[in-house]
Amino acid sequence: MINLHDIWDAKKRVSNYIHHTQMLHSASISRMVGAGVYLKCENLQKTGSFKVRGAFNHILSLTGEQKKAGVVCYSNGNHAQAVSYAASLLGVEAWVVMPETAVPEKVAACKEYGGHIILHGKSGADTYPKSIELMTEKGLAYIDPCEDEKIMAGQGTIGLEMLEALPDADVIYVPVGGGGLISGIATAVKELSPKTKVIGVEPERMNCMSASMAAGRIVKIERKSSIADGLSGDAPGINAFGIASKYVDDMITVSEDEIARATLLVMQRTKMFIEPSAGATVAALLSSRSALGKKNICLLSGGNANLKVLAELFSKNN
Repeated sequence: MINLHDIWDAKKRVSNYIHHTQMLHSASISRMVGAGVYLKCENLQKTGSFKVRGAFNHILSLTGEQKKAGVVCYSNGNHAQAVSYAASLLGVEAWVVMPETAVPEKVAACKEYGGHIILHGKSGADTYPKSIELMTEKGLAYIDPCEDEKIMAGQGTIGLEMLEALPDADVIYVPVGGGGLISGIATAVKELSPKTKVIGVEPERMNCMSASMAAGRIVKIERKSSIADGLSGDAPGINAFGIASKYVDDMITVSEDEIARATLLVMQRTKMFIEPSAGATVAALLSSRSALGKKNICLLSGGNANLKVLAELFSKNN
């Protein structure tokens, strides 16, 4: 498993390639819940999500021969964009396998960043085997979105920045898909500030990490659609589950309506554009399903939203 040293190394490696995103205090949401609420704005990160941190950390760690051969990944969108962008900037060719159901805006962004896009299948059950096939055929370096240690360590740099900005943070809410993000953040936070609680957040209909932690073993769930399309894992990775079991204090699930309302609330109050996967953390904070601390951080993980989904949310809630 990764450790704090790996995350500090990642910070040194990627710092010249990414944004050190701001931590925004939300006075209005703080008043609503009666406690301090801070938003870590990875929606303002390069490529519009936190994923670029891990992508740069992995690609910068490759040997010269590996970089020359190229890289491959599979993803619904944000990981694909991050790998395409980082690879292009570093002069490395990237092959990206995305499901045929991927958000069109995310597919277009990957193409603009220079990735070779292969649309294949309906979900990760189809795209993952295809990415491994390409890895074998072309001799590419495979970049897993969740299980890769360099990816986890890169995402963990967010935890370092959170504690740098707010060293006395009481509770940190982190969105969970496959578990790579919360693995990195929880490792950084718990090894630096054990008293700070790390809470994972999932959609009710895509709760693979919650189900697995409750069972004490990895549980594979039925894949269902959610407006938080970035949190669509059907089972956590082995490494991610192990780290989450060690460091994550609690898991909270939120409904589609709660995610929708929180996403709109953040956009209305902060004037920032976020995707529903990012709004899930604020939904958890507002749900009162866990005790708030004096200072609470919600990670806004990205801003690459499906515009049609957002239009429907606005029409239903206005």
